[in-house]
Amino acid sequence: MSPLLTLTQKESGNSRDYVTVVSSSGYPPPAQDPQRVLRQMMSLCKHIYSRGLIEGSGSDVTIRAFGKDYHLHRIILFQNTYFSVLMEGPWKENGANVIELRFDDENITRDAFEIALGRLYGRVDEVILPSQVLSLLATASFLDLQDLCEMCVEVILRDIKDDTVVDYLTFATAHFYGAHSEKITESCFTYLCREGFDNLQLKSAFLMLPAEWLKRVIESDAFWVPSEYERYLFARDVISKRRKLVSDQKRRSIGSDLLEEQFLYSTENNSSTSVLSSSTIPSAPTSPRIKRLTESAFTYHTRRPASISSLCSTSSSCIPVDNDENIYTAIFSYAIYYAHMTFEELNSILNDRDIINNASFAPDHVIKEALWQQIDLRNKIENTGETDVALGISSSEKPLGLTGIHFEIPSDDTTHIGEALTGLDDMIGGGTKAMKDGEGRGSVEYSLFAPFRFSVEFSDVAKLKEKQRVYSKTKFYAGSNWNMYIQKIKTPRKGIQLGVYLHRHSMPDPTSSLNGSPNNKPSSPTTSSVSMVDTNDQYTTSTRNSLLIRNNNSNNNEKSFSRYADKRKTVRTWFKIFCPARGPSHVLTQFQSSPDNFALMQSWGWRSSSLCSDDYLLDVRDFDSNMASAVPPYTSSTLKFSVVMGHV
Repeated sequence: MSPLLTLTQKESGNSRDYVTVVSSSGYPPPAQDPQRVLRQMMSLCKHIYSRGLIEGSGSDVTIRAFGKDYHLHRIILFQNTYFSVLMEGPWKENGANVIELRFDDENITRDAFEIALGRLYGRVDEVILPSQVLSLLATASFLDLQDLCEMCVEVILRDIKDDTVVDYLTFATAHFYGAHSEKITESCFTYLCREGFDNLQLKSAFLMLPAEWLKRVIESDAFWVPSEYERYLFARDVISKRRKLVSDQKRRSIGSDLLEEQFLYSTENNSSTSVLSSSTIPSAPTSPRIKRLTESAFTYHTRRPASISSLCSTSSSCIPVDNDENIYTAIFSYAIYYAHMTFEELNSILNDRDIINNASFAPDHVIKEALWQQIDLRNKIENTGETDVALGISSSEKPLGLTGIHFEIPSDDTTHIGEALTGLDDMIGGGTKAMKDGEGRGSVEYSLFAPFRFSVEFSDVAKLKEKQRVYSKTKFYAGSNWNMYIQKIKTPRKGIQLGVYLHRHSMPDPTSSLNGSPNNKPSSPTTSSVSMVDTNDQYTTSTRNSLLIRNNNSNNNEKSFSRYADKRKTVRTWFKIFCPARGPSHVLTQFQSSPDNFALMQSWGWRSSSLCSDDYLLDVRDFDSNMASAVPPYTSSTLKFSVVMGHV
């Protein structure tokens, strides 16, 4: 008996359900074979694309664009909101047989338009290349093809690297395509914050970066840089080179003008002895000439794919102009927090001079004000009783000042994933944090002192064993030595999670080196008290071996005036921890904590499942360009953390 497929109608209230009845032969119905259904769908898509779009068979509407007529079909175009509103709304195109489209966006091209039409007609197998992705994103955004926009963004995020990040950032900020431009901008910013300091191949990008974005990166709490003094050194070196490029450009431009004037003078006087010829005269100082200098005469220029350079403005990412000086002044005045640097570092900054103008980088009054704040904070700490917890250095009102800069203290415990804000019960990635004293506090407080910032890096995190702790080197802040540590923890409900903790390590010895405790050795896990729910510290010594971690700080064994000890048993401190993903999402995660009590050897932190994922541990180059999964073997598994913290 051959298998038969019948439909039995069944009444159920006001609705009707059709129940599939299969004969007793035991053969599955053909329509339920996934491979068969897929083949049928692909065959149908191919037929619609070839006969409908390519040949125009049965066309009932003509779309005229880029000087070409496209014979299309209303029933196909109606699936798209743009064409549906255009042809069915209260517009003159309603009922028209010929519709002409005009595009004001210069990024929309004929090739991209035809690819977008192909998607409407079932062409879903065409690979999007980086050479066409920007024009295709502009076209898909205009036609409201959101699926195609998302695919373009995925291609762009995977293509963000040292020689493309500035151009993608420039494109996304110059052309607003809704959430897609915001995602590209956010990802480029995260890439610069994560890789900018220690990636030598990215140095040239910072010379081409628009000055405003240079400021945003340097001043960001998420910018990975080991110490605030090294943040200053980074800004000094980049801005010094940018100024030198401007000086060289002006000198070349003046020389070119003088040669051209000499040539014109010789020509007007019919000088037959002129040593200049038309073949040796430099071109006039126009924008193309500037572009040629940046591409050939300077070795620092960022290489650009043709697709990006043809769509982005040359002037938007070329060498800086004089107006950038105001931004440079703002960087050295407000973007760097000098108050927690040592006296020796502040003195060195005062003696720094720019090779172009022989002027200091940071204004003298800014450095002197930072030293005064440092002394003021030290005085408050040393004159506080050992049992006191708070210093009283916060206010419910914004501090009055000439700069308008203020430092808001977090009032709750939350986690930011990119631009998203989620509470503890709705944390993306499954991370959890202990409910703590002060959580959920609604009032806003402002610190009277700039926060302290530092960054650490942990290598080979994927090889970290369960319950094994890895400690960073200690950093001195306000009379205590602080560090970070990570630990893998396995939970029954959420599986493997990575714990991320800020740790009050010890009281410093003012006679020891600047980097913290003598020899700067990490503390023993056996003496650490972790204020964290369900943290299991019961494990043997054999599991406590630390992995090799990278440290960018050089040892400095000189004594410093800025070192002192906070004798208080407990301090109250707020903090934020930033961790950028290394994979193609380029998402930035921020763990934010309201003020907590830190006793000696006490830690506060989070557990997160997302930090154990490939997107955080693997570099984007470890991912197959055609697949969403990572390609083994993994070349690296490094996590970078930036910390900002402050007492109250």
